[in-house]
Amino acid sequence: MIGAASFGLIAAPLMPFPYLPSAVALAFLYGFFFLGGAGYRILIALARRDAGAHAPVSWTGGAAASALAAALGGTLLALAGGDGALVLAAYGVGANVSYAFAKRACLEAGCCTAARPVPLLGGRDLRTVEIAATLAILATTGAALAVGQPASAALVGIGGHLMVRIGSRIARDRRPQGVLTLSGTGQELIPLLVVLGIAAGIAN
Repeated sequence: MIGAASFGLIAAPLMPFPYLPSAVALAFLYGFFFLGGAGYRILIALARRDAGAHAPVSWTGGAAASALAAALGGTLLALAGGDGALVLAAYGVGANVSYAFAKRACLEAGCCTAARPVPLLGGRDLRTVEIAATLAILATTGAALAVGQPASAALVGIGGHLMVRIGSRIARDRRPQGVLTLSGTGQELIPLLVVLGIAAGIAN
């Protein structure tokens, strides 16, 4: 929710309506795609009326769906002569804010699959390293937005988040498998690369 709110607050000036209603509408739109992607297995099970299906919530599904929506929105706005970079910068902030809170929850819940020491950093917990890296990315992205550089903010926010996700998977020995299938892991990596490529194209 906080990631969606961040997206809405940053991208609201792009809408031809009052700021607050625009921020709420865009936050809802971000949340719609993220939650829809996160629950795609649940939606499939409901469509099939399969009460016994294994349908866990998917972080990668949510990240993939929201990334593709941001890519489409940013591209269409840029083609129409608007500030597509601001949409992508807002997505970069929203994605990183969501990830920082998710990892914080992971720490509190004692998520075993992400509880790995990072030898290169003195054996610090991987989740703590991910949070610290994400906060650094957010600070840099925010600084770029503050000086009126949304294209740079988009590159830092999206590129930084992509690197954190890749680094996390390598550290956990969970390299992407089946990224072009609904059942594969790491589905968000290709959409993040697509959004990053679009951000780079807009910046040039």
